[in-house]
Formats: sequence, C-alpha cells, structure tokens
Amino acid sequence: MLQVLGLDARTESVYRLMLEQPGLGVDALADALGEDRAAVLTALDRLADLALLRSGTPSPADDAPPAGNTLNLVPPRAGLQVLLARREEDLRRTQLEMEAGRAAVADLLADYAALGRESPAGAVERFTGDEAVRRCLEDLILHAATGLCVFAPTGTGGSTPWDLDVPLYEERLARGVRVRVLHLDSTAGSPERRRAMRTLAQAGAEIRTVPSLPMHMRIADGDSAVLPTAAHESVRGAVVIREPGALAGLRALFSYLWDEGTPLDTEAADAGAGTDYSAQERALLRFLADGLTDEAVARKLGISLRSERRMISSLSERFGTHSRFQLGLQAVQRGLL
Repeated sequence: MLQVLGLDARTESVYRLMLEQPGLGVDALADALGEDRAAVLTALDRLADLALLRSGTPSPADDAPPAGNTLNLVPPRAGLQVLLARREEDLRRTQLEMEAGRAAVADLLADYAALGRESPAGAVERFTGDEAVRRCLEDLILHAATGLCVFAPTGTGGSTPWDLDVPLYEERLARGVRVRVLHLDSTAGSPERRRAMRTLAQAGAEIRTVPSLPMHMRIADGDSAVLPTAAHESVRGAVVIREPGALAGLRALFSYLWDEGTPLDTEAADAGAGTDYSAQERALLRFLADGLTDEAVARKLGISLRSERRMISSLSERFGTHSRFQLGLQAVQRGLL
C-alpha cells in the first residue's frame, strides 16, 4: 500500500514489523518475516534512503547491524508525511511537464495540419444544408460506375436528404451498378420500408438487415464516401471523403457488417421463430451490458425510447428477472452475450 511512496512490499513488511516490535534486530526481523539476512539489510538500507531510519546508540544485541549501531525508526507521522509531501511535489512537477508536453504536441499538430500539402486536392469536402447534401448524394450515386455500398438506418420517404431515392438506385442498377444496402431490423417491418426494399430487390439490389448501424453512409466505387458530419444528427450536413486510408477503413466496416447481416429473403423465416432471440434483442442486451443508457441504446437500434423499454420489459418477463443486473446474468447464462 506504500509503494506510491517508494516502499516495495518487502521493505514495507520490515517497516511495519519494526513499528510493532521496535526492539527487534536484523536476525530477529529475518526470522519473523521468513526472509534471509541480506534481504532484511537491503530493506533497512531502503528505509534509511527514504529517511525513515536513522542511526542510534550502540546495541548489545547479538543480531545488531554490523556497523555496531542500532537503526531506529523515524516517527511515522513525521517520516511518512515528508515522503508524502515529496511525492506530491513530484506529481505536481510531472503534471506541469505533462501540460507543457501537451501544449508542445498541440503546436506540432497545428503546424502539421497547416502544411496540408500531403493530401490530394478535394480529399475531404463539406456540405451544409439539406439541399446541398441532397445534391451531393445524388451526384455520388449518379457517377457510380461499378458499385454502391449503403448504410440506411432509417427512411425511404424522402423527408431528409439521406432517405433512399429508390428510382435513382433503380436507374443505377439498370446500368449494371452493383448496389448493396444495409438497413435496420427495426425498420424492416414498416410497410413503406418493405415496399422500398422489395422494389430494390426486384431491380437487382442486394439487401441485408442488421440490429444496429453507426450512421448513414454511401460508398461509390470504393473510392469516395459520403457521411453525415454528425453521426446521429444527419440534418447538419455531410462530408465527402476520398482519402485512401480513410476509405479503406470505411470499406472494411461495411464488409464486416455486411457479413453479419441477414439477407432479405430470410427475414420472413426468421420472424416466424417466435421462441428464438432476434439479432435486435441480442444487440440490445449487448448494449446494456456495455453500460449504455436507454436513450443511447434506442438511438443505436433506430427505435423509439418507448419501444426500447418495451423490449427490455419483454426480455425481463421472458427471463423472469426484475433488474438490469439479473437480466445481464441471464443473458450470459443463456449464451446470448
């Protein structure tokens, strides 16, 4: 417990025993602690270095230190408080050094960002306002020549720029562009979304559902992507990314979620398995286990807070639990986490 003050475990044991039995010499300390004499002498040297021991008067004990003096403990209140004050001063100095280092790093990053000569022109572009975002998305889709990868958490009705423009995607499909769409389990059951997905599937789109999606996203031909500037507030604006390193990460994210998704033609069969736990329910349990609030879970699942709480109540009833902790235990025991 005193390691923060510079005492290792053995030295602390010697120190505590000397406090309890101040008359013990080196050999007696070694016997009591089950240590050899050299180890105890090393601990005593360390205590002396920390100014917790001082030389005293000659001792007649047979096991006195070789120097012929007895080493007496400095009163703990004085000795430890001095060490504590010294440690606090070290920490204050370290904090000052960290702050200076942080400022230096910030300056270096600012200088590096100011160079800006390594990024190709147009590697990142920003768009603000619904109309600008809509035009940006249309341009990306219309110029796709080989493939489109789509994260579509919500919407097909055109109320926001990120809603799927079904006729536009149909046009691309007719020109031989491969279109892959990921959308949420929670929106698969809405009549509007079912109609849109069925239309796209009939036109040749590949469609899968997942329990949660991090954001809206469109990737065209693997070399340009459009994302909202704020993950959960897509109305703010959009950013176009053409930086190869960033695109590699976005493509990998899409591939990972695509492999985890459920193909559209299996949704009906999955929906009939009433005794199974859906992917959405498993995702909810995982988010709860990660400590997310109800609001954050609902947002990630693309459902309302009321629906999220109904899901928790339903799972609690099925598990026979009365708290989140019990729900988590049951989820682990049933192999759902």
